[in-house]
Amino acid sequence: MDPLPRGLFGLKRRQLFALYLLVGSVLIVVGITIFTLRITREVEDQTRLVTELFSGMVSRLVLADEPGEARQVVEIINQIGIPIIITDNRGLPIMWNPGVTGIPALDSFEELADQDPAAPTDPRVARALEMAARFDERSQPFAIFDNEGRRLATLHHGPSALGQQIQIMPYLELAIMVLFFLAIIWGLRVKKENDQNLLFAGMAKETAHQMGTPLTSIMGWLALLQDRLPADETLAELGQDVERLNKVSARFSQIGSKPRLDDRDLMGVVEDTIVYFRRRLPHLGGRVQLRSEGAIGNRVAFNRELLEWVLENLIKNGIDALEDGKGTVTVRLSDAEDGGVLLRVSDTGRGIRPSHRAKIFEPGFSTKSRGWGMGLALVKRIVTQYHGGRIRVEHTGHQGTTFAISLPGKD
Repeated sequence: MDPLPRGLFGLKRRQLFALYLLVGSVLIVVGITIFTLRITREVEDQTRLVTELFSGMVSRLVLADEPGEARQVVEIINQIGIPIIITDNRGLPIMWNPGVTGIPALDSFEELADQDPAAPTDPRVARALEMAARFDERSQPFAIFDNEGRRLATLHHGPSALGQQIQIMPYLELAIMVLFFLAIIWGLRVKKENDQNLLFAGMAKETAHQMGTPLTSIMGWLALLQDRLPADETLAELGQDVERLNKVSARFSQIGSKPRLDDRDLMGVVEDTIVYFRRRLPHLGGRVQLRSEGAIGNRVAFNRELLEWVLENLIKNGIDALEDGKGTVTVRLSDAEDGGVLLRVSDTGRGIRPSHRAKIFEPGFSTKSRGWGMGLALVKRIVTQYHGGRIRVEHTGHQGTTFAISLPGKD
């Protein structure tokens, strides 16, 4: 049974909302990325044009021998953040902007006299040559000519600082959108869990309240019958069932509050639960076998009433899953390596359908026509939230299903 209504494409409303968030976020990221890449290309084109304009001015400034004007142009280039390296016709770097390239400037041109472009000894020259080579792989260098058309030098240029910053913007925006989307998912998950907690607590306490009055009345009638028929075995069994109903009511009353974990006899709980079911299975003609296996040495603390509820639910599900009401349900106990305890409930039934495996612990999901879909959801809540453990489907198939519960150890 799936009580949630379905909408577009047969999806649930919750799934449609998640799909809307996902598709909307992707479209926003794609749109911003395309726009940012377009701006990046425009910035790169402007950088190339500025550098080309600068290369045309260099020869005039050098020939005019006007240091003040040359420094002014270089400062403008530095402010724009365009790294430039000028090499002479031998390929030796003779000028660069230290503030942008990060390479210290030369004190004088005499330092270049004994430098070989193929094997420079000055680390500043070597770094400038390596950087110029990287620039040339990305952008075509510009030639610098004198007034007579003779080539004086070559200008190598790299991407501007602004262009590099813009290039990382799509990735930054993507990271922000991913974090934003994850925050939305986390918020929805927290809201869902809070809603479930309120639902569980409300249903449980209302059930305990509704059971209280008839149970009190039944106990009164039972006491009256026991006075009249003190040796009747049927009344004794009925008394045990009434006691079990009182336990059920006590379990429901604990949902929504933090239970006490003060019991340590886990093997005793398993044996008592199996004995209870064995005494109430004669109507199956002995076709269902209930077994317990294994032993534990590790110590775990748990709430007896709630853990009995877990075992009863899993055993009942195992019995319901048996083909033609015939098979075996086994409860196995073993120590875990981390000091805790592993509890496995296995059946030889038909297994869980692949389409149902991801939903069996969801509140409201049930394969039974009149089921509420709260049993396994409560089981998971009791194991994970109240006992700090874990529960999972360890195996399922044509040979049966195994639920594995791990409970943390206690000193």
